[in-house]
Amino acid sequence: MRLPDRFRTTSFRLSLGYGLMFGLSAVAIMAVTYVAASTQMQSIVRASIAEDLALFVHGYDEGGEGGLRQEVQERVDSAAEDRFFLLLGPNGERVAGNLPASAWRPGPSATRLSRAAPEAVEDARGDTLYAEGIALGDYRVLAARRSDILEMIRSILLSAILTGCLVTLALALVGGIVVGLGPSRRVDAIAATTRSIVEGRLDLRLPVSGRGDELDRLATDINVMLARIETLVESLRQVSTDIAHDLRTPLARLRQGLEGIGRAGDGAGLARAVEAAVTETDAIIETFNALLRIAQIDAGARKARFRELDLSELAERVADAYGEVAVDAGHALATAIGPGLAIRGDADLLTQLLANLVENAITHVPAPGRIRLAARREAAGTVLEVADDGPGVPAAERDRIFRRLYRLDRSRSTPGHGLGLALVASIAELHGARIDVGDAAPGLVMRIVFPA
Repeated sequence: MRLPDRFRTTSFRLSLGYGLMFGLSAVAIMAVTYVAASTQMQSIVRASIAEDLALFVHGYDEGGEGGLRQEVQERVDSAAEDRFFLLLGPNGERVAGNLPASAWRPGPSATRLSRAAPEAVEDARGDTLYAEGIALGDYRVLAARRSDILEMIRSILLSAILTGCLVTLALALVGGIVVGLGPSRRVDAIAATTRSIVEGRLDLRLPVSGRGDELDRLATDINVMLARIETLVESLRQVSTDIAHDLRTPLARLRQGLEGIGRAGDGAGLARAVEAAVTETDAIIETFNALLRIAQIDAGARKARFRELDLSELAERVADAYGEVAVDAGHALATAIGPGLAIRGDADLLTQLLANLVENAITHVPAPGRIRLAARREAAGTVLEVADDGPGVPAAERDRIFRRLYRLDRSRSTPGHGLGLALVASIAELHGARIDVGDAAPGLVMRIVFPA
């Protein structure tokens, strides 16, 4: 028969296992207690019997047979209900005591008196007596104690052992159910959420209780993964839309150019049509190559090439390479690069990142413009900064400019395919850096913050 789900959870099984372990521990402790208590009580009884016999020996030594008889009789007269004595004469007859002559046994013994013994006192009939007998001259004397107290203690201990075991097992069963309810409900909630995510609700996240336990840590890690998947899926959806939108125009121009080849009447017209078609084809190929490179960077494959590098030297090389380009475009490129800025990363990708930022400013800032390239160490980490005094980017658009193939309306007439800043975002993410876009008043400032 299949057990209910609640009884097949790991928490229930662990609770039940611990309950059984505690139950066995309780049994062992009770058993040891039982044996130790029984042994101790028997030792107390034996010690009490030994004290009585010592008094009898002393009485015999001091007063002979008369002293022995007197000592035994005094003990009998003052004896409690559980204390018994017997003195036998030379011929085996009972001289004194509250036990029949048949109860005599030499040395330590445990004697059970017959209920039919006519000479036995009422309290002793049918009970086991712990006794010890010794011979003093021609006389034999015996001191005994009734065992009902020991039996009562043993019965109490045995009942406690059984009760403790049953209670422990019951608590283990109940505890397993109670302890298993919380995790089971949380697992059910996680399972329900994952089913909704599988059905397409990528915006959902696994519930986190805030306790910081292993389920919370697992849910948090999975939520990070889900956020990443949602971003990638949304990016894929956006790229698909943007490809269909942005590449439609160059593909249409390419088709027109190919049609122009068929209509070209002379060699010069044919050459111009072919050249235009090749140019459009190169632009399309360049777009797909950029998309492929971004995909490779997003996959993290380039992390294997990470090395310790001098970011200051890298920024200086980019500034030198684009200094003349900026001047030719009517701009001034200024630098403020601190020395010895060491980080770990891919030099080629970081060069591409910085080059894209500078080239983006050169392309979109109306001439004459001022562009500033800075690199410095701050409390948050190492900072690369590219600022300009151009028209900037509206605050509502700043989160979108890093999307693939996304271009501002005013930039659609300028050369490019809308992948430069998307590549910057992918390279920064690969290096664990943060991109901050702000207002340079006037213009735009982009900060790449590499963690310390």
